[in-house]
Formats: sequence, structure tokens, C-alpha cells
Amino acid sequence: ELMAVSNVDGALVGGASLKAEDFLGILAAYR
Repeated sequence: ELMAVSNVDGALVGGASLKAEDFLGILAAYR
């Protein structure tokens, strides 16, 4: 939802970026 909002270019994913599996889930949701 957030990525569909105009003027939103990205997201701060916090601790999820430290675990590749969690981060890949975020990327998959974005795609």
C-alpha cells in the first residue's frame, strides 16, 4: 500500500534488513 502512494520512494525496513529471508519477503511484497 505504501509504495502505491505518490511521493513515496522507499521504506525503512529496520531489523528486517539484517535477515535476508525477511528482507526478501518485503521485496516480494513490493513487486
